[in-house]
Amino acid sequence: MLNKEKKDLIISLCDFTPEAEVALNHATKIAEQSHDEIRLLHIINNETKTKLKKSNETEEVVYQKLKEISERNYQDHKVLTSYHAEEGSIFTSVGEYVKETEAGLVVFGTHGVRGMQHIVGANSLKVILSCPVPVIVVQKKKADYHGYKKIVLPIDHSKFGKNKIGHAISMAKYFKSEVVIFESLEKDPHLTNLIKNNVTYAENLLKAEKINHTHHTEDPTKGNFAKQIIKHSAEVDADLIVITSQHDTDTIGDFFFGNHEVDIINNDAQIAVMCVNPVQNANVSIVGVN
Repeated sequence: MLNKEKKDLIISLCDFTPEAEVALNHATKIAEQSHDEIRLLHIINNETKTKLKKSNETEEVVYQKLKEISERNYQDHKVLTSYHAEEGSIFTSVGEYVKETEAGLVVFGTHGVRGMQHIVGANSLKVILSCPVPVIVVQKKKADYHGYKKIVLPIDHSKFGKNKIGHAISMAKYFKSEVVIFESLEKDPHLTNLIKNNVTYAENLLKAEKINHTHHTEDPTKGNFAKQIIKHSAEVDADLIVITSQHDTDTIGDFFFGNHEVDIINNDAQIAVMCVNPVQNANVSIVGVN
């Protein structure tokens, strides 16, 4: 996942909400294993300015809060934590900052489908799709003390989602996790063959990396694939679900389409979700762990 030839940045979006605190908790749990730096990122937008104006405060308050949070996180966890704030839009500025800093991962908290904060429901997808690196989305559930010990990896017929396998494996190596392959079921023989090939590909990589894994197949009598993933992930007490982000169904054939992605991200069990943007003809490389 993260490039271990150098210390990477884990960007933790910070809007001073409880969900942002949870995002920092997850980022810290990962950084404890990856030995990377966390950088709190706050985008000063119209909402920020309105709140500051109402409280008769200046932007200096934003920097002071970020400084306090970063210092406390270092004191509590001994994880290098820095901060940055800039004016812009979360829908463009986050992705631009990730590219500028060559960060390896983004973590942020979503406020749910009906929330009134600026990272809500389907808007989360806009932030995710702007980022060239994996994005972990969390809700209000903090990471368990053991981190991501069980990771659910859905596999369907898509040829564009193979890079998510590498990211799932890299995360599994950090936490010595079990990976649960959740296989899609199709009636079409051609699609079935593609799925089997993708499952074999994933299993071979998992075996090569000596990662414990299990295999579960979709039940056609129990609802759509996305709903079954959520249900099974809750049943096995998963800590992370790894999906391929999907926004163009005409060119990228993965199984999450619009509202299904939102359902996964805002799952009732509040399981963290890693979203990996699809890359055509991606070469999967597994990163070693220090």
